[in-house]
Amino acid sequence: MHDDTDDTIPHVLRAERAVGVAVGGDVAELALAETVMRQPAVPSAGSPTPPPLPAALRPHHRIRVGDDEPLELDRPVHIGRRPRALRVPLAGPPRFVTVASPDGGISSTHLELREQGAVVVATDMRTLNGSAVHVPGSPVRVLRRGESVVVTPGTRIELGEGVVVEVLGPARAAPRGERAS
Repeated sequence: MHDDTDDTIPHVLRAERAVGVAVGGDVAELALAETVMRQPAVPSAGSPTPPPLPAALRPHHRIRVGDDEPLELDRPVHIGRRPRALRVPLAGPPRFVTVASPDGGISSTHLELREQGAVVVATDMRTLNGSAVHVPGSPVRVLRRGESVVVTPGTRIELGEGVVVEVLGPARAAPRGERAS
């Protein structure tokens, strides 16, 4: 009798699919099989789980440079005293954020922040003095030339000359009663 829920795929054991395994001085032959996983045709009790949101519709992390309004990380952000595009073109144009650097301690393009999947990556853009990264609960880390690090919401990055970049989590939707009509 064959069970309809059995996902085992029977096949003939071939020499290239078998492995000899030594067990206590004896050699046993072990077959390497393939596993097939299936979703249940009917969802379990309760409401069905909705499919994940496409990346374009998910809320993005945000950053705040100094006292400015938060910026969404829907594309890479280049921060510096005169930020410009890289020589190697990216998939999309970055957003440029210019900061004051009267003493020239901040490089033209000093720091890149980008969202990669569910995380934010901070990259030093080959600066001379680096950037001090303060991840909550971790010791301060100075990024070296070209180094990247994953940062979390609450991280503060000091570029120099008093310029601080703060990494913020995604914006939360306003409660229904507070939404604009």
